[in-house]
Amino acid sequence: MTRWDAYWFRPAPYVDLAIVRIFAVACQLCLLLAFHRYSMGHFEVLYGMPEALYDPITILKLFLLPFGWGYRPSPQVIQIVYYVTMLSGVTALIGFRTSISLWIFALGNMFLISYMYSHGDFHHTEAPLMIALVILALGPSGRTLSVDQWLRERRSATPAAHDLLTAEGPFAGWPIRLIQWLFVLIYLSAIMSKLVYEGGLEWLNGYTLQYYLIQDTLRKGTLLGGWFAQHHTLVLLSQYLVVTFQATFALCVIFPKLRWIYVPIGLGFHIANWVALQAPFPEWMALYAVFIPWRDAIGIARRHLATRAGGRSASSARTRGSAARARSPGT
Repeated sequence: MTRWDAYWFRPAPYVDLAIVRIFAVACQLCLLLAFHRYSMGHFEVLYGMPEALYDPITILKLFLLPFGWGYRPSPQVIQIVYYVTMLSGVTALIGFRTSISLWIFALGNMFLISYMYSHGDFHHTEAPLMIALVILALGPSGRTLSVDQWLRERRSATPAAHDLLTAEGPFAGWPIRLIQWLFVLIYLSAIMSKLVYEGGLEWLNGYTLQYYLIQDTLRKGTLLGGWFAQHHTLVLLSQYLVVTFQATFALCVIFPKLRWIYVPIGLGFHIANWVALQAPFPEWMALYAVFIPWRDAIGIARRHLATRAGGRSASSARTRGSAARARSPGT
């Protein structure tokens, strides 16, 4: 039990958690603003579909429980939820009443997504980010890089100097570690889907991915995917690489140094999916922020900038000294 507590609740920097909060919230806010599926026009189209096509999923039923299992929210209700969600996203991003804002933002997005899913349009890209937002709401995500921090320091009788690199606490690390393990479960689920429900080891024959590449090329016009589909050996090798990556992803959580190998591969994998298959996973890419040691990165950047500033100061001093000697009568 001691080792368990030491793993989840050892002191960790608040800045890492705050930056993950910013990445997660900013990603979902951008999707709400720019992604057609989240536009009010799309919700109005969904409401205009026949009643028979509306089949509320369980989570939406729970949201609508006070109004009855079969209640169908009107566009006006969706609009209110949409703008409240947007407002809470902005306050969560800047860290004002951070925990409450994150809760409202997470629940509002869950409501909107479950409403879309209740019309037969079901995807698997949104769930990890929604779970991550709830996890972030449970942790001290607004302890630093936030309006909450600024207000605390203003109210304090003896405000202390706030240093991003030294502020840490026992509850700052568990949300990040839990989201890291969430990635492990996601990728293991993908392995199970491929090898148990989609043909077993035959999924690795290269032709499965070729089929999807050709299908998406014809349907979406992904020219790079069409070119890639013509090279069976490359497709076959990429399938083995993907399965190996997903099956062993837990190693970079257990051995953090391996993240410098797995994170670039993972980001490259999702970028390739986006370009070749037109299958964007921006939510997952944003959540890769949990694998970056932000405090260490900020410390390295600070030292680098200080070294450069020191070098420029020394160079300026030497230049001024040379100019002074040149003007001296005894020179």
